[in-house]
Amino acid sequence: MAPRNNTANGHRSTTPRVVLRAQTSTTPQADTTDDSTGSDTVSYDVSGGPSDGTVTLSPQSGAFDYTPRQAATPSSANSNALTNSFSVTVNDGQGGTSTVPVSVTAGQTPAPTTNLVVAGAATTGDVHVSVNNGPVTYLVVHDPALATVTQTSAGYDYTPTAKAATGTTSPTSVAPTLQAAATTAAVPNLVIQAESMAVAPAKAGSIYSDSTASGGKALVLTSNGTASTTVTVPDSTGLVIRAKGDQYKGAPSMTVSVDGKAVSTIAVSATTWTDYSVPIGTAAGTHTVSIAFTNDLYASRSKDRNLRIDTITAVAATTPTQTSSYFPAADWLNKPIASNAATAANSATWVGYLSAPGQQHIADLYNYGVTIVPASAVTASTPRYDVAMSQPWGADPFGSNTVPIPKGTVPPPGFDGQIAVVDTASGQVFGIWQAKYNSSTNTWSGSWGGMTPINGNGIDTSGSATAAGISRLAGVVTAAELSAAVANNTGVNHALVFSSDIAGPGFVGPAIKSDGTNIAGVATPMPEGYRVQLDPSINVDALPGLTPGEKVIAKTLQTYGAYIVDRGSARMAFAFETLPGATSSNPGAAYTSAGFSWDYYDMAHIPWSSLRVLAP
Repeated sequence: MAPRNNTANGHRSTTPRVVLRAQTSTTPQADTTDDSTGSDTVSYDVSGGPSDGTVTLSPQSGAFDYTPRQAATPSSANSNALTNSFSVTVNDGQGGTSTVPVSVTAGQTPAPTTNLVVAGAATTGDVHVSVNNGPVTYLVVHDPALATVTQTSAGYDYTPTAKAATGTTSPTSVAPTLQAAATTAAVPNLVIQAESMAVAPAKAGSIYSDSTASGGKALVLTSNGTASTTVTVPDSTGLVIRAKGDQYKGAPSMTVSVDGKAVSTIAVSATTWTDYSVPIGTAAGTHTVSIAFTNDLYASRSKDRNLRIDTITAVAATTPTQTSSYFPAADWLNKPIASNAATAANSATWVGYLSAPGQQHIADLYNYGVTIVPASAVTASTPRYDVAMSQPWGADPFGSNTVPIPKGTVPPPGFDGQIAVVDTASGQVFGIWQAKYNSSTNTWSGSWGGMTPINGNGIDTSGSATAAGISRLAGVVTAAELSAAVANNTGVNHALVFSSDIAGPGFVGPAIKSDGTNIAGVATPMPEGYRVQLDPSINVDALPGLTPGEKVIAKTLQTYGAYIVDRGSARMAFAFETLPGATSSNPGAAYTSAGFSWDYYDMAHIPWSSLRVLAP
């Protein structure tokens, strides 16, 4: 119950230098040298067998017996002894592995030796795997947060930044940390020149010269009509239409459609070229993009409403943006909704329930929020706890894993008392339901919990921290990402999660179970795991009364949507991070500055009747 020795779990107070070596030896040996007080268990496994014999290997020591085929055995008089090779995978006990090629001579039984050396405060070092001084190649997988690593002919040069004085980093990591990371576009945006589009009816538009247009020419729609083109696009997060309008008794109306489905209607009030953004996820492939002019009005040459179009840009999904570095396999969470996503058969019924008059759509900021321990909060001195589970629902979901929980961590005071811990040492995200700390015995406990690989798909693989079985971290809005989205006037970059009183006992993926009991008593309860989306054609910035935080949630609902994952007493209650020192009346500066002035803030200005429920 007390915290276990943290050095045995890979945490060190000095900046480590890692050297991984391997060679063959006739004497089996394997050692791990570390300047901390803990040790790791090294194990061995044959990962590629020899072609001309068999190998029996000890997983504990690495010693092996090689038995050649009869034809492969050389005579004692032959000075050119026959050789063979196989591969051994060495696991350092922390999740790190190395595959070692081993060459053997018939009659010999050398064992692979792996020395994992961790030394402190080095500015240069080497990282290599070699057999009998054979050739090696290597690369830097990713730089540390507080330094840069430059590859050299012998290894690497490690250069700390100014911030490194207050923390420690490592050139390599067992698993990604919980943080936002910038990605660089590998696929260029697709730009469509409007003059290349087909117009129907043909007399509705024409191409004209314009020195301010991107190609010196543009398309003008002078009467109601549609400009269309069929193109092959990359995975896209949206369209940007460069347009302007001839104004007469109002602005020209532009309706954007993808594959025949209207995704946005925009009043083009600009009289100079202006970019109009349409957030719509589009899967890579061939699609038809259409721009329709729908409200033509003409009185004379000087009183004529027209729509002018320069370009349409499909914004590639890999365009530089802030992306989460956890749960990379969770497409259900991190990938924008496709433009052709199907609607569930009961969508209209469920949306009627979700948007019914008098129902609330709240932000769980304090009592029923989630306390998050990010990877950056776990250091060498963070105590690790063997968390005891009180419910008899199966084997301990954390197994032999201990959980790093900083001193002073406080679970939310509500019934659920949920915390989520990101632990790069084990490569896991731990979720604890009804977490409690006993200061008298210095122990942590919970009613139940779930464990999810950081680099996995966001579904608990052992136990469950949520009713639907997804990670307690997945879909929670953190204070930092809310503030960043407010500053950039965007949504956050993942789907949201919510609880509801219409949650029923059924479930669909990504949910793997449900606790729904139809608290509201509706005729058709909603299974957990369904995803809702706000109409992406709505101009959120033009909606009246929205707080900055409501804008973020609305835009996120348009692009990524939200999943029903739990039952609750509100019609929709969205999960947010509970901040240290928060109270019901003051959930924290990040929230109050976004207009969320108290816990259970009702996001009433979002047009909830414009939701739809997507087919699983």
